[in-house]
Amino acid sequence: MSVLRHIFNRFRNERDAPNTDNNLEVEPTTSSNVAAMSTVQIRESNVENCPMVLGGQPKINYVTINHPVPQPVAAEGSGNESDRRENAFKKALKLHSKYLDREGDLSIQGVNVCKDEIPVVHPSITQIPFYEGKSAPKEESYQPSDKLSKLPKYQQEEPKRIQFDEILRKDGGSSFISIIGYPGSGKSVLSKRLARSYTWPHHICWHRKFMDINYRDKLTIEELIFKKALPGLDDDTSAQAFNWLVENDDKATLIFDGFDQAEFELKGNSPKEDYQTPMHVRDIMANLCSKHFLPNCRLIFTSRPHSMIFVPKPLRPSSTLLLGDLAPADMKKMFVAYTGTKSDEIWTKLNNNAPNLVPLCHNPLMLQMIISSQFHPSKRIGDATTLTRVFATVVENLRRSENLRYQEDFNELVLKLSQVAYNATKNGTVVITTKQLRKIDLDPSTVQDIVIQLFAHDGATNSRVFDGDCRLYFCHQTFQEFFAAFYIIYQMLVKDFKAFMKNLFKDHWSVVRRFTSGLLLDLGPLPDSDAKNLGTKKEIFVETLHQQLAKISSKYVKNTDDKALRDKLFDLYACVGEGKDSSIATKAAEHFPTTIRLPQPMNSNLVPGFLYVMKHVTKQLDELSLTDCFLDENSFHEIASVIKEMKPGQIGKMDIYGNHLQPSNIDDVIGLFGVVRDVMSMFRCFIGGDGWGRDANQDERSKLRTALNKIGSGLLVYVDGTILRSQK
Repeated sequence: MSVLRHIFNRFRNERDAPNTDNNLEVEPTTSSNVAAMSTVQIRESNVENCPMVLGGQPKINYVTINHPVPQPVAAEGSGNESDRRENAFKKALKLHSKYLDREGDLSIQGVNVCKDEIPVVHPSITQIPFYEGKSAPKEESYQPSDKLSKLPKYQQEEPKRIQFDEILRKDGGSSFISIIGYPGSGKSVLSKRLARSYTWPHHICWHRKFMDINYRDKLTIEELIFKKALPGLDDDTSAQAFNWLVENDDKATLIFDGFDQAEFELKGNSPKEDYQTPMHVRDIMANLCSKHFLPNCRLIFTSRPHSMIFVPKPLRPSSTLLLGDLAPADMKKMFVAYTGTKSDEIWTKLNNNAPNLVPLCHNPLMLQMIISSQFHPSKRIGDATTLTRVFATVVENLRRSENLRYQEDFNELVLKLSQVAYNATKNGTVVITTKQLRKIDLDPSTVQDIVIQLFAHDGATNSRVFDGDCRLYFCHQTFQEFFAAFYIIYQMLVKDFKAFMKNLFKDHWSVVRRFTSGLLLDLGPLPDSDAKNLGTKKEIFVETLHQQLAKISSKYVKNTDDKALRDKLFDLYACVGEGKDSSIATKAAEHFPTTIRLPQPMNSNLVPGFLYVMKHVTKQLDELSLTDCFLDENSFHEIASVIKEMKPGQIGKMDIYGNHLQPSNIDDVIGLFGVVRDVMSMFRCFIGGDGWGRDANQDERSKLRTALNKIGSGLLVYVDGTILRSQK
């Protein structure tokens, strides 16, 4: 059971209680009205009728299979043999469907809400040239973070928005697709929805989680896909089902979820074996990626970006899809579905008390956490105005969970879990064994609200048990990172804390560092904590943060095109934002570069920290670039709202092209005219109905001209090769 399951059960009842102050009614989502509520939804129809061809990559010349491939028996009775194989596969497919239904769409995000009450929406899906002209960097540590670090720079191919039901386009489409995204962006949910969108017998989808796979024993590909994955599947049925798959691989899509949680790295020199040879999972995957196995089968991996970038060139996906945030309209639909008749009240409260959290609501996981913290604020934590306070409130609410079996000393439970989380993060893993829990006197059943056991497959013991140690993980990796920060603040000795600073400011600890800042600088001492030691830790942390800001800013000023330096700088701004300490923000503003370019794309999780620092910037800026940030309507509005409060003419040049603005954002653009002194470039900054960028239309240009004439400044506005200027 996940951390929010009980919490959301409770607030659903409160949500639907009569409210005389709010007459907003929410229509339950049914199969008949889902289409009206969602711009993108699962379609049960034949996906081969989709209009768009995904990929645009050169056609792959598949290697010749040199091992014997199972073929239908050509002699008398071959029809019966073919029927046996098809029936075996149908049986396996039925068991596979039960597995998907048992997991549920929202299980990984911890919301126990009736599926019919939730609109079917998807995050934005953008096809990007992930590997274009670049090799994977040789030096980069595993990063359990929320940023797309060190992505190859986009060069020739323009990122392209696509729809959910275009992903499985077969004819001319990509044979190997990677779906990447931030934590909580919906990768696992999307993968399961793809797996359900098959149309027998024309196209079938098969789903497996990398976390569920046995990495200790050698397996055949048949065992990996069928025998070790499905409950109750006998040897003969498994073999016949696999034979059918080999013969019909052009009708199949294999989906493997969570490559960043796999316990191996793909190697380009993996041996090419036959189907009957047991081998390590990494070698099976390499043979699938290279098309040595099942050459006509579509292959899909989901992952955080840092894992996919290391895939050797011969094994790389032919197409990469980036999951972004929920569209504003879809986010609002989800918000109303979760909050019901209290939606107006909660939305107003959020915008008034914590506007910095609004951009985070476009991440599906963060949306759920923020709603929970607003429904059930904690007197102990205070108003949930930062991401740290949101997670602290959600964890604090577990004290009221009747399902929690560790009521005797909740503080002790949290401290023990934080130790487990810290050790796992330090070791670069998200997997925890029951043996590790029992070493610190924790029974897994007592922490079921926070840690969930891997899905149990009947008859597939080897896929989840290692020498009697059951594998577990936090309901989401962000909880692990929050608890790891909790350990660093409240349990680590001062001398160890000081020594740990050199590690805390490495990329590996980016999200943990952010929570550390929020816990230490904003929340401060908790009951029974050592206030003196926390004061010493705060001094150490603040000094190190100032040093890092000065160091990274100085380096970035010398090379504003260095993407790695820029990412580090914005991570530091995120720490400042979580700490909510104006004196630290003022210090950060002193080091603020006079020329700065926002990350491409701009993660909504980074927006609040950047804006918190921007509010304290008083110096003149030569250039502020929002180019290719993929900012949507709300994110741009939040950024523009802060910039327009700056001094007149404080920014020399500003670029906003390559974003996804809506017509309503034209007022935000006009609001910047008084702050930008010389030039504003806004080429293709609006999003068109076809998902491609567009320039300002005639009506929007007319508004721009009117605003320029009213201001009467010397500002030049570039729109698709046209220069707009004041006529005064």
